[in-house]
Amino acid sequence: MPCVAEFPQLETLKGREKELGFRFFGLEVRGYLKLMRDVMRDKKATFTILLDDRRFARETLQIPGTPTTFIVDAEGRIRCRLIGAAPGIDEIIAEVLSRI
Repeated sequence: MPCVAEFPQLETLKGREKELGFRFFGLEVRGYLKLMRDVMRDKKATFTILLDDRRFARETLQIPGTPTTFIVDAEGRIRCRLIGAAPGIDEIIAEVLSRI
């Protein structure tokens, strides 16, 4: 589950999908479905969280820890990977998308 402290920034990203031309998803890699649902409801989060309860994504993408952010192009290629909290993530994503 994304770091709860990043939720406001993640909501901002969700609101900029059309403007920046991307789709935003969170990925919960630890399998805490109930906790994830509770936090999403409590924070009134509107972005989509995908559940990796079998650790497939974590192992395939070699996610070293959370939060980790991937920018994936339309062909499914990873164009950027950010490990750890990323202040100003919306500006980082806008800049990476402008180069794709």
